[in-house]
Formats: sequence, C-alpha cells, structure tokens
Amino acid sequence: MRKLVLILTAMNLIACSEFKKVDEMKDATSEMNRTTKTLLDKTTEMKDGMDKMSKATDEMNESTKDLRALTREELIQRLEDVNGNTSALFDAMRQGDTSNLRRLSFNEILKESTLQGRVAEAGLYLMSFEFQALGTVGKDKEPAHRELLYQQALLEFFLKIDKVAPKSGDVWPDAKPTDDLEDAENKASAFNAIAFSLHKNNRQQLPDPAYGKPMSIYDLIMLSLRLKPEIDSGRIVLPPGPHFIKEVLARPDRVRQLLQTRYNMFTYGLLGLTTNMVEYGTTRQLWNLLWKLNIDVSEATRGPAVLQYLDDEIMKPAAATAEDMLSVGITPEFTKTTALAISRVNIKFHSKDFSVRTRETAPREDALENQWRRYTKPKLDYNPGAR
Repeated sequence: MRKLVLILTAMNLIACSEFKKVDEMKDATSEMNRTTKTLLDKTTEMKDGMDKMSKATDEMNESTKDLRALTREELIQRLEDVNGNTSALFDAMRQGDTSNLRRLSFNEILKESTLQGRVAEAGLYLMSFEFQALGTVGKDKEPAHRELLYQQALLEFFLKIDKVAPKSGDVWPDAKPTDDLEDAENKASAFNAIAFSLHKNNRQQLPDPAYGKPMSIYDLIMLSLRLKPEIDSGRIVLPPGPHFIKEVLARPDRVRQLLQTRYNMFTYGLLGLTTNMVEYGTTRQLWNLLWKLNIDVSEATRGPAVLQYLDDEIMKPAAATAEDMLSVGITPEFTKTTALAISRVNIKFHSKDFSVRTRETAPREDALENQWRRYTKPKLDYNPGAR
C-alpha cells in the first residue's frame, strides 16, 4: 500500500511538471505571436515609407523632366523671379533694420556725456543710411534706385538735424553735452558731432559706378554744391520730381552752417585726441589757453599708429573740408573761440632729438604738418576731382 502511495505521488509530481512546461510553452507561443505581430506592423510601416519615398522620387523625376523641358528663356525667367523675390525680401529687411539703427543712434548722440562718445554715435548714425548698405542683387545695381536712396537719406538727414542745429545759423563748436536733452547747448553739441562725422562711410558699401567710390553724406553735399553753377546756368537739367541734389540746394543756410561747424570741429577733434582739454568747461579751457599749449605729435612720441590715425581722422579730412569749401565759394571761418585755441596751441610735428628722425618718419611727419597748414591757411590750389 505504501508503495502504491509513493507511486501515485511520483506520478502526480511528474504530471504537475508537465503541466507547468505546457503553460510555459503557451506563454512563449503568445510572446512569439506578439513579436510576430509587431514585426509585421513595422514591416507594413516600412513598406508605406518605401511607397512614399517611391512616390516622391517619381514626383522628383517628373519635376526634373519638366525642368529639362523648359526653354533657356523660361529657365532664365524663373531664376530672375527667384532673384527678384530674394531682392525684395532683402530690401524690406534692410529698410527696417537701418531705420531702427538710425533712430537709436541719433537718440544716443543726445545722451552721450562726452564729445568722443557723441562722435562715435554720430558715425554709426551716418553709416546706417540705407544707401550705405546696398547689396549686389536686384534693383540695388540700378543707378536710379541708388539715387532714390540718396534723396531719401538727405531728406531725412536735414529734417533730423533741423531739430538740433543752433538757432539763427550760429556756429557753436565749443558747445558741451549737458544732462538736459532739450537744452540748446546739448543739442548744439550733438549737431557738432554729426558735422564732424559727415564723411563716415560704411565699409561694406560698394563704390557708386557713377562716381568711382562709395559715397558719404558729405560727398553728396559737396557734389551737389559743385554742380550748382552748371544747374543755375542750364547746362545741367535735373529730372522732374525729388532728387538728392535738390535737397541740398534747397537749404543753403543750413548747409553753410553745417560746413562751417565741421571746419571748426577738427580743431576740437585734435585737442580731444591729444589733450584732455575737451573734458573741461569753457572757463577752464580759456584759463588753460592763457598760456601756450604744447602738443607733441611727432612719431617718436605718439608712435606710427597714432600718427596715421591723426592723419586719417583729423588732418586729411580737415584740409579737404577747408579746400572743398573754398571750391564752392564758401570761405572757411574760425569762430573767436576756435581762433583763440589755434593761436595758443603750439604743435610739434618733429622730435627735437634728430637722432630718432629717420628717412621713414620724416616724410610722415612732414605730411602731417602740411595737412595742418592746409587746414588753418587754406588755398584754392587743388583738383577736387582727384580726391
């Protein structure tokens, strides 16, 4: 009997083990079914993707066939349409960007607390007119479009400086920045910074084919003034409607005030770069000028880089402005304060130590001295077209 029980127990254990294996086999079969279904789904998705890719390829082939079927003229027209759309988009973006930059920089001119800071902002303002950022696509290459931008720039320019120019055409080069943005002296100081920076050009501006160089606001003003005799005599007839030359010639008093201010400002520019005089008030400046003010601009003292900077930023444009004014019938005049400053300044262009003067440094120092002489004692003896 006991043996029978043991045998039945063993058989029961064996049966349970077999049932467990069957259950495990069912589980494995179910998992395999799920995996197979997932694989089938992925295969279906892959097939759909391949079908879409095949369809896209077919469409591309059709487009390529269409493109090949275009005539040369049709293809050129399509490319011109794309170029035109790109040009229009670039033109719209540039117009908005430059306008915002001018607005911000003009406001900053009035806020800057130093002459140097105002000159920097004035340069940014003048370099952000739209014609200073012309590209090489679409209508940017058309002379008529460039002249339109010149006219728009000068119209806006004169309207803006009317807000800060000293009253009655006064020339006030020694005006100081103040904290009151509406103060007359503060506005005059902003006007001075703009006048000083008129010649600034955006380095990315391409040369105007009509004049062989990039044009600045100063260039446009002087060009207009030089053409005035020809226009007055009828030898040159301007087209009807707005024109940049008309914007200049319509404002003779403001133009004269602007150029006379610019002429005086180079003296203060030199003092600002070589002394701390411009940081003082007018009374302190006059007190300092009771004695001779010695300024050493020799290469031995300043170094070649500073000497070149003085020549590029002060001396050359100063001499050019004086002679340009004479060439259009405007006599350059120093204010009493500027004349006093010049009379009390003793500029040393050469080192007293002749041992440091070399064949290389002497011509550069001589050129600087010549530029200063042309500025302070201008003569009409140059060719404007050569500049």
